Amino acid sequence: MALKNLWEQERCLRRALPTQRLQITAERRQQVNQWKQLTQQELQLQADLLHQELSSFVTNLHNNRKLQQQQFQQEIVERQLEILQIKTDVWQRQQEYRQQRAAKAQALFQNLQNFREILHNSVWDDRSQEQAVPPTPAKEEKLVATVPKWSISRSAIKATGFRASVNTMTKKMPALNADTAKSKVQQYIQQAEGATLIEIEEVIGLSRVQTIDILRSLIKQGLLEQRDRQYFIR
Repeated sequence: MALKNLWEQERCLRRALPTQRLQITAERRQQVNQWKQLTQQELQLQADLLHQELSSFVTNLHNNRKLQQQQFQQEIVERQLEILQIKTDVWQRQQEYRQQRAAKAQALFQNLQNFREILHNSVWDDRSQEQAVPPTPAKEEKLVATVPKWSISRSAIKATGFRASVNTMTKKMPALNADTAKSKVQQYIQQAEGATLIEIEEVIGLSRVQTIDILRSLIKQGLLEQRDRQYFIR
């Protein structure tokens, strides 16, 4: 329809007079100019609106960025404070642990020194007693060989107070050779189902040094084992 209307207008324009053509041309130019002005105004309005939206968007984006940056910096400060607090707690715990370890080490060294003094005094006291005891005759050694095996346990010794009587008997017994002493120590530990150094020393009638040497020898041979200051048959 638009083409048809244009064709009819052209046809009419050809038929019209030159003055009418000029008038029609002027009207068309005026319409075109008006259309241009309207178009420019509309484009300007759209450009202004777009510029305002873009400015608003940039402003909001800038504000959001500042806010996020402030929050991020605040979180960094909080994390640094937490890390500093953790480091402080760890340092305090290390100091406490070092103090406790130093106190335990000092107590352990003190106990070890006391034990060495007690062991030294007991060993040298036993040696002095051995030098004071006169040698026993050889006839009594045969009697010792006929002594029956102990069928007694540690619980019975503790319950009946047999240690004192055995100690009085062993003081009268003669000195045993190494093999006999080892066999008697091993036999007593097996029958008593475990014994301490003092019990072996008092029951068998040996000195502290002899008892320690025999126990070390049996442990090296793999016949005994030590657990919590007690000796057991392996």
